[in-house]
Amino acid sequence: MQLVQKFQQIEAEINSVFMERHDAVHGLLVAMLARKHLLMLGPPGTAKSQLAREASSRINASKYFEYLLTRFTTPEEIFGPFSLKALEDDHYMRLVKDKLPEAHIVFIDEVYKGSSAIANTLLTAINERIFHNDGKPQHIPLQTMIGASNELPSESEELAAFHDRFLLKYEVKYIFERGSFLRMLKGYDLPHEKTCITLDELKEAQDAVRKVKI
Repeated sequence: MQLVQKFQQIEAEINSVFMERHDAVHGLLVAMLARKHLLMLGPPGTAKSQLAREASSRINASKYFEYLLTRFTTPEEIFGPFSLKALEDDHYMRLVKDKLPEAHIVFIDEVYKGSSAIANTLLTAINERIFHNDGKPQHIPLQTMIGASNELPSESEELAAFHDRFLLKYEVKYIFERGSFLRMLKGYDLPHEKTCITLDELKEAQDAVRKVKI
């Protein structure tokens, strides 16, 4: 199957399960192809997190990181705790295993609820793909960050800059059509063998996208 056909098949399969989410599904794939970031805005129970998980699961061997932010969330929960051994030598080195700095696809729920320290670090990560560890900039493999929120951020300058980094924004509402709602209640399972791509295929597609003249 050609790469273009794979993306089309992935989109069709996800749309067959997530009712009335065609725009958001298409946007998620576009975000991955363009290495941009996407925001889903909508009330609880509209499958925002499930949609992010399903889209990320279509990239084999990719690392996925997900977290729900609150005003009590600490940077350690997102970027990893400080190494006690490194602290003995006066180095502020974070242990990033299984945390955001190692992930290819990141989903942050309630993305505007975190502290200013988290927002500023996320801003650098999504804009420059850089994470400062022990004062040294390190490139991270982040391809796409998916943010979700139940409400728009306040008008603070700090959050406004963060909000602007999500180039693609979609409003995700409750299912409206009765037929779609009944289909959701009955449940439609994905095929036993889901269509997936590899990280190398994703990067190949991204290279092809960059050559498109607009």
